Amino acid sequence: MGKGDTGVVDIHGKAYKTVALRVSEFRQAHPNYTIASNVVVADDEKVVIKTEISDESGRVISTGFAEEVRSASRINKTSAFENAETSAVGRALAFFGLAGSEIASADEVAGAINQQKTQEAVEHLVKHNEAMKANFEAIFNIKEGIRANDPYKVLENLQDISNEDQESLWVASTKGGVFTTQERAYFKTDEFNAVRKGAAA
Repeated sequence: MGKGDTGVVDIHGKAYKTVALRVSEFRQAHPNYTIASNVVVADDEKVVIKTEISDESGRVISTGFAEEVRSASRINKTSAFENAETSAVGRALAFFGLAGSEIASADEVAGAINQQKTQEAVEHLVKHNEAMKANFEAIFNIKEGIRANDPYKVLENLQDISNEDQESLWVASTKGGVFTTQERAYFKTDEFNAVRKGAAA
């Protein structure tokens, strides 16, 4: 660990030790104990690692298991073994007594949060693509209306799209959204909003 790095990470108000800190503490306190990892499962779908901590006599003091699904993230496509071993070691050390306030390590929690964000992004993209298919003609007409600076045409076709689909379509173009930055800006213009307010009156 670098200077000033405590190895303890606060995530949502809970203290999680990194695996690196747990290993460092373990080595300092028990230089003659061993950490051994074994592959339980390794196939095209997932990797499961079991880690055992043993004392000088070879007696197993604690164990930790971890599973990583290869398709869960870009990192897992190339490093599922490494991620699973890190988590298994961290869990074995936590059960040994080097946990901080939580069994999960900071590494595990950060990975889970990133995985959840990735899953949410994928789900949002799926909804966006479904909304795009369901409203292709209206989207085309909205784009035509914006190009022609015809707020009435834009509004008429926008009203043909459900609120739920509108939310799904409202994705920045840099993230694959159907409307360009300039087109998105059109929806905020005074001219368009005046027409929208007039239609709602």
